[in-house]
Amino acid sequence: MARLQPTARALVWLTFSLALACESGGAPGGFEDDLGADSDALPPDLPQAECDPRRSGDCEAGQKCSHVTDTPFGPTNRCVELLGEGVAGDSCERVGDSDTCANHHLCWATDPDGLDGVCISFCSPGLACGGSGEVCSVATGGLLSLCLTKCDPFFQDCAEGWGCYADDYGVWTCDKDQSGDAGAHGDACACINCCNPGLTCVPGALVDAEGCGVEGAAGCCTEICDLDDEAPPEMVCPTEAERCRAFYDAGAVLMGYERVGLCEL
Repeated sequence: MARLQPTARALVWLTFSLALACESGGAPGGFEDDLGADSDALPPDLPQAECDPRRSGDCEAGQKCSHVTDTPFGPTNRCVELLGEGVAGDSCERVGDSDTCANHHLCWATDPDGLDGVCISFCSPGLACGGSGEVCSVATGGLLSLCLTKCDPFFQDCAEGWGCYADDYGVWTCDKDQSGDAGAHGDACACINCCNPGLTCVPGALVDAEGCGVEGAAGCCTEICDLDDEAPPEMVCPTEAERCRAFYDAGAVLMGYERVGLCEL
């Protein structure tokens, strides 16, 4: 599978992410409950991280711990050269495995050439964030935990070019829209934020569109829908075969997001 930009959550994590979000319902009662620093067990096919960007002292002087995606065996965390002093909100660029952001920060949302990114801070060891309106968003089997802006999937209240997407634990935060010329209902997708704002990537077999599912795309974009929509059920979603189905399991709903659903078969 081709490497995606650092903001993209690869399809190999799609089933894993959706299982956590839809079966576990995320962190019950709040964004950071029960998500301790040692709670994320890596799936067996991920390379073991050599450091944790949420901690201090894991790397030698002149280095920082960073999330690295372009590796032979998949994404991991390892010590890289410390090249800059950019803090949250500063512009940045990626340089090899490193970037121009300070320690405990990552250059995020870069273009294909690694330019025009923004420095984002890693979460604290307890998966907390200090910025106003920020929450800790966890992805890639717990390897990646960043302080991103909390958002509303119905209002899509993110900056231009960004959308509101759910992480591995069903937490909704702003991330860069990586859909390019695709991203509409039924379009193939290889990452959660490879769909237009207002849509998300789900297993293709759940989407009523040609080319999705069996012998088609493993992942396809589908609409986020409102479980309280008063329209006839067959009119809420793009096709009559799809229904607005709850994003979270009953009893494991993230507070304030009780109405969130996805259009699925």
